[in-house]
Amino acid sequence: MMKKMLILAAFLFAATACVPFAGLYLRAQRRLPMQEAVLSEDATEITLDENLTATAAEPTEGTNDAQQEEILVCMADSGVVEEMELIEYTIGVVAAEMPALYEAEALKAQAAASMNLARRAIAEGTSERFNGGHISSSSSVSQAYLTHEQMRYKWGDDYEVYYNKIKNAVSAVAPYMIMYEDELCMTVFHAMSAGRTENSENVWVSALPYLTAADSSFDSSADSFTVSVRIEADAFAKGLEVYGFEPTQNARHWLGESVYSDSGTLLSLQVGEITVSGQQVRSAFGLRSAAVSVVYEDGEFVLTTKGYGHGVGMSQYGAQQLALQGKTWQEIIKHY
Repeated sequence: MMKKMLILAAFLFAATACVPFAGLYLRAQRRLPMQEAVLSEDATEITLDENLTATAAEPTEGTNDAQQEEILVCMADSGVVEEMELIEYTIGVVAAEMPALYEAEALKAQAAASMNLARRAIAEGTSERFNGGHISSSSSVSQAYLTHEQMRYKWGDDYEVYYNKIKNAVSAVAPYMIMYEDELCMTVFHAMSAGRTENSENVWVSALPYLTAADSSFDSSADSFTVSVRIEADAFAKGLEVYGFEPTQNARHWLGESVYSDSGTLLSLQVGEITVSGQQVRSAFGLRSAAVSVVYEDGEFVLTTKGYGHGVGMSQYGAQQLALQGKTWQEIIKHY
């Protein structure tokens, strides 16, 4: 059978705009040797370095080791651990995490990211936190997941169409693992950014070289990109009690200096005698993101967020916009 050849040409970008992906690549499970950055005919390794061009053949039919991979999933509603095929698990994750109406390449990018996170969980081993499983089906802990019954309820008469669409997306990317210096990447994602994705160290502790800010300005066109909530002063003070806030004066004087990242995340906000982060404000009031402004107005605090989610890694809305522009799933992963 004649094999299709997939060519990815990497381009140099201006230093102020590029994302440092040195050493980041997609690697097939069959780890065949790369020689002089040119792959053997049967290799399925795609280099994503910005100054390299690599050619890869599609994996030979019947050699997809992902079909044999299994994962132990702790079901959030019951705590029961279920053993699943990795591909079937990933189908359930993509069904839960991304609209099935999205373009095929966006669904593939989501599938690649979700499967990579699952493989990291498998590599790290089982955990008592997950009752002896590798991962949880809770979106607040790991990745969301839908059973076939839940998919049928969600999609109704479109179940077969959407299920097969997502299955095809998952199967297309299953041979590949997203790596950085021989380690599986933290391929995290969120619904939409504040217009630019965030550096990992501004949200979590570690600065990961492949999770740096990237342009996602088309996110601003999404529905509910900006959302405001009004909170009475007493409720605002109550929400910040957990961080040690004690109201000692008129509410109009509570707010002090605020510091933001270049991507719009609130890094610190002085409130009375304490300083809180945007992540803490988000948690205290159940906000959509930590890209939040806080102002006092007529006896209330107005909290206005941009985007939805932690803002690190791939924007799902942005992935859809890139797919609509004709970008491949590999290019989407590289962008974010």
